[in-house]
Amino acid sequence: MRFTASHAIIAVMAVIIAVLLWTLIYFARDELRGEPAGHEVEIETTSAAGIAGGRAVVRVPTESQKASGIATQALKAGSSEAAIEVYGMVMNLQPLAELRGRYLAAAAEARALPAAVAAAESEYQRMEMLYRDDRNVSEQALKSAEARYRTELARQAAAEQGAASIRDAMRSAWGDAITGWATHPDSPMLEAQLQQRAFLVQLVLPYDLPKSAARGKISVAPAMARETARVARFVADSPQVDPGLPGETYFYVVDGGGFRAGMRVAARVGLGGAPVAGVIVPAQAVVWHAGKAWAYLKQDEQTFARFEVSAAEEVDGGWFNAGGFQAGDEVVVSGAQLLLSEELKYQIRNENED
Repeated sequence: MRFTASHAIIAVMAVIIAVLLWTLIYFARDELRGEPAGHEVEIETTSAAGIAGGRAVVRVPTESQKASGIATQALKAGSSEAAIEVYGMVMNLQPLAELRGRYLAAAAEARALPAAVAAAESEYQRMEMLYRDDRNVSEQALKSAEARYRTELARQAAAEQGAASIRDAMRSAWGDAITGWATHPDSPMLEAQLQQRAFLVQLVLPYDLPKSAARGKISVAPAMARETARVARFVADSPQVDPGLPGETYFYVVDGGGFRAGMRVAARVGLGGAPVAGVIVPAQAVVWHAGKAWAYLKQDEQTFARFEVSAAEEVDGGWFNAGGFQAGDEVVVSGAQLLLSEELKYQIRNENED
């Protein structure tokens, strides 16, 4: 067999392929043996946050607490008037304003018509006298005057009935007190609410709550911002119901801004009687997350657990809590936000791993 140029080319290519295969096998020998070459060993670190007893906790070594500025303070005992928390809604006054506009127009028309009725009646009486006095006017003229008089009477009755119907509609939806505001042309109370200098709030109180409590000391705040509570003034029983909350409904007026129509609110209703014992959670211990107030309670030298704080009753220096804490409990007053951040990072890491 003759050795040609094509044979030489094939031989060279075979050598090249063999070299490449050897090189590939040489550099991939660690992977083929299942032993990563030069691979950095992954070091697992224990997260400072976790779950213990169904509650979020954060563990921080003592030396790290000092470096991070984490400090605690013992809770002091306190007392407050017995109270309950109830809920309600800021009322939308647009339907009331529309009814008010219709009522005032109908009432103005009803007030203007008596003059027209009196004029038509006088004309009818004059025609009647002329007709009886030897028929100085025609019977047709007399009937025409009588028709105008009857028409004006009917218009007056319709206007008065229309105003009364609108007033009754307001009364059935809003009650006598608020209807009184709406039917008054210059009601300062309603004007303040329409200009959003004050707000009408409907609260739902438990059925078994004494009626006197509805007229007692009540403070109202947006459900998501309870630290901004304001005093509420009782107005009247409400004929409306809250489809989402069972109980008796009452209207209150709250001065100031910060509310919006349809907004859910939380209210603290004083019950009177003997003061309730509890603790005062310092304001600097509170962190806000998911629309709620929280504080980190020291469990041991290195563990802190997050507990919800009731922000229904603000007092000097913090919030009064009748439950969930005890006098002497140590809460974090410096570094609480740092603990919350560490806890949230732990939650995000777990979600990513899932």
